[in-house]
Amino acid sequence: MIEYILKHILVSIHAPLRIFYDTGKRKEYYGDCESADVLLKDALFKDMLMQKAQENFPLILQDFYPIHFGVIKHDDLIYITGPVNCNYTVEKIDNIPLGEYFAQKHHTGDKTCRISFCEFERFCGENMLLFNILKNRDMTIQEMIDKNYPSGESIAGVKKQLNEIYFRYQENEKVHNNYDQEIRELNSIREGNVEKLLQSIDEIVEGEYAVLSKEPLRSLKNLAIVTLALSARAAIDGGVQPEEAFSIDDAYIVRVDQALNEGHIIALVRQAKIEFTNLVKNKNASKENNRIIEEAKRIIYKNLHNRIVIRDIAKELAVTPEYLSTLFRKSEGMTVNDYIIKTKIGLAENLLIYSNYGIDEISCYLGFCSQSHFGKNFKKWKGMTPKQYRLRYGVKSFIDKF
Repeated sequence: MIEYILKHILVSIHAPLRIFYDTGKRKEYYGDCESADVLLKDALFKDMLMQKAQENFPLILQDFYPIHFGVIKHDDLIYITGPVNCNYTVEKIDNIPLGEYFAQKHHTGDKTCRISFCEFERFCGENMLLFNILKNRDMTIQEMIDKNYPSGESIAGVKKQLNEIYFRYQENEKVHNNYDQEIRELNSIREGNVEKLLQSIDEIVEGEYAVLSKEPLRSLKNLAIVTLALSARAAIDGGVQPEEAFSIDDAYIVRVDQALNEGHIIALVRQAKIEFTNLVKNKNASKENNRIIEEAKRIIYKNLHNRIVIRDIAKELAVTPEYLSTLFRKSEGMTVNDYIIKTKIGLAENLLIYSNYGIDEISCYLGFCSQSHFGKNFKKWKGMTPKQYRLRYGVKSFIDKF
């Protein structure tokens, strides 16, 4: 049985499949270019792939875009598939043919290496098939993507999403995805129903999504941006403040635009849908979803870069400052001023992590009367100074390359 599966995978992905003992010794080789295999010539690269192998899920590793490898560990054996090119439009890197660039990168001694094209969807699916057979498991592609693209690399623990994630070559030759499934997802967001949303995402659909660019990765990014916009509007329909929803939408779009591969885009869109749905869920759970409170929050959110005074908010809402303070404390469990500071500190966190602005610039931008006032309030809410926070959590980029 396993021999048949290995040969099937070899034919399906058009790339070699190797089996190593975890000591590094080769056990079996499936393919017709053994003498030119990069893993048999670049021992450091082979060892690195083997060290990354995981027992509980198949690993999809990007050498450089669009070259991918699959790595599976089972008992004392490690299965490695690839390399495959998951984007047929990429023919050169730095004006060097892809095969030559790959050979030079790994110092194979050959002028070029043969790299076959395999759709990202198919490559993931074949590696998942092998994993499930070896482990007697029933892992889904969604679970596989979740494991390969964890949440720690983006703001607010941005995680993953998988629906229908891959595109074909010609739009007119494919049947579009069922619109009913999309409606179920958007309605789940409007209702704040996370369980229903996840069920909708996991539905098996027969159609294909539209091709929005001749370049597959760009096409997927464009589709992701459209999906994020629809999800944000569904959240607004569910009661989320437009400023909040659109700001979250903008943040995810930036990250999608900077994504380097299909998996990260899928993960970002899925987590955005979950975040929007949870926002609606929290709104629905609130016992005091008062119009005045929501309007006050809107005003605060709109003026985060200014010095915000409660009497100005009350004046705009045509109520007394005392009434607004009482209503706000009852609804939110904190004073208006504390809510303003907390919201500004939340934005400051993002700026400290993901921007190169100086602490004094962030303080000025958020309307604090001085840098020391900003630092005092930041430490009160986060337990450390802005400088300490940046040193601990600051990152150089949203998504790391493999």
